[in-house]
Amino acid sequence: MSVQSVVRCDSYDPDLMREAVRRHFAALNIGRYIKPGINVLIKPNLVAARKPQTAATTRLEVVRAIAECLRSMGVEHIVLADSPGGLYTAQALDTVYAVTGMRALQDVLELNRGTGYRQRGHFNIIDPVCEADLIVNVAKLKTHSMTRLSAGVKNLFGCVPGLQKPELHYTYPEAGAFAQMLVDLSQIVKPQITVLDAVECMEGDGPTGGTMRRLGLLLASDNMYAQDDFAARLIGMDPGDVIMLRKARAQRLYDLEDVTYVGDEPVYADPPFRLPHAVTVDVAGFLPGWLQKPARFAMDRLLKPLPRLDRDKCVGCGKCAESCPPGIITIREHKAIFVAKGCISCFCCQEMCPAHAISVRRRLRR
Repeated sequence: MSVQSVVRCDSYDPDLMREAVRRHFAALNIGRYIKPGINVLIKPNLVAARKPQTAATTRLEVVRAIAECLRSMGVEHIVLADSPGGLYTAQALDTVYAVTGMRALQDVLELNRGTGYRQRGHFNIIDPVCEADLIVNVAKLKTHSMTRLSAGVKNLFGCVPGLQKPELHYTYPEAGAFAQMLVDLSQIVKPQITVLDAVECMEGDGPTGGTMRRLGLLLASDNMYAQDDFAARLIGMDPGDVIMLRKARAQRLYDLEDVTYVGDEPVYADPPFRLPHAVTVDVAGFLPGWLQKPARFAMDRLLKPLPRLDRDKCVGCGKCAESCPPGIITIREHKAIFVAKGCISCFCCQEMCPAHAISVRRRLRR
């Protein structure tokens, strides 16, 4: 039996966050994991150097509340670690910590600046994950251009070091294979607790190019798959449309009949969250409701989503080329050059673009 804890939070007020986390920890009986000398890892979503107001990353107020509650339980060694997109270097990590505000947490936890990793199963996993006795997965609720939903399971992709993530995109270019890879990775990492920051979420072209959408919830569970299913429903998404959840259900990693819901009444998004352009196309939204799903099904098979560059916004930083799994993006005269041939529609380029110069268009499949 798993537990899904729900707490309403209208803001990131520190007192509200501490009380919400205290309630979650009591509901999930986190004390059963606390032992003398335990090493705790907090794994946030730090996908890129984005300011907290963009809703692209886990908020520092959530992380601080978790760290303070753990310290009140006698935990002395708490490490925050993630591998954002792009290079996995100490300098890159420091930049992300500064922009996301995580530097302010150094009074309650240690910020990982190491860049080592170890092999676990078929994956290379960053050292702090391998060294942890207790992993608290602290995800951000967002729509996602490739996986449709970014929550607990997708957040663990940040356990893979640096540019090895684009390598996995290239190894598993098909959506079903990529989703299975994420489920396999989640079974290697196996966080004991997953907290989901759904106070301010992202809709549209997530995980970095969407817009903020307030839901006003902080969620926590000891089963991240069931919680992702729950989160999908909260934002008006059919969990059956999320391939990694279908894979998890097929592997019997969760059963909704075995979930106990505690805490506050949940908040459901009305209207539902906007999906990324890579997932749907605007024309389907103008059709009658009963026609929208079959229309999108047909168009997804006839039209291939591809990145589109706005040259006026492009600053020529090279982040897109650095993160492109098949290596088909080049920088010429301080502008990115895209070619369609070889594109696997992973949208790593869109995810990493700091200038929001990359959108999605669809072309007829050949």
